[in-house]
Amino acid sequence: LLAFEYATSGFGWSRPGRSSLAGNTLYTVLPGEEADAARQWIEWMRVALPAETTIHAGISAPAEIAELASARQEADECLALHESPLTPDSVPAYDESWHDILLHRLRTAARSTRVPARGPVTELRRHDASHSTQYVATLRAWLTAQGDLTRAGELLGVHENTVRYRLRKMAEVTVLDLDDPYKRLAMTIELAAIPDESP
Repeated sequence: LLAFEYATSGFGWSRPGRSSLAGNTLYTVLPGEEADAARQWIEWMRVALPAETTIHAGISAPAEIAELASARQEADECLALHESPLTPDSVPAYDESWHDILLHRLRTAARSTRVPARGPVTELRRHDASHSTQYVATLRAWLTAQGDLTRAGELLGVHENTVRYRLRKMAEVTVLDLDDPYKRLAMTIELAAIPDESP
């Protein structure tokens, strides 16, 4: 409520926009088109509030009056990024964070259904659990490195030959089909939906 009071009365001067409170979320419409101006306003709010107050914020794309409902949804999606393990340190703006928002949507969709009982990622997770291998971490690193064995090795802290060896052993556990771009994408999405369990 204190944040709402500051937002609606201004910081000792006239308020720059219009605000509304929905639950514990404060929505403010500010004039202008630059995300940095909104970030500055959020910083003023942060400074004005007591130090123990936690503020999470998200910035929509610029919007006309008829687009305010969509802008609110965009701000909510940016706000949801604070729940993600890949949360940016700064306040996310919709146009700058589209890739994080898309990944968050995919993770949310993947988590909303049952976990697959079969498939390469599931089979590798099962193998890792029963044999203390690092196959899921290796697959994640290989996909992140876009097939670059040297880079995947760097991500894992191992030599590229270790990555190559693990990939061969993984192919004995399950059918990876790493040449298929759609299967690589599907595995990337599934891996994004599960916690990174690498040591």
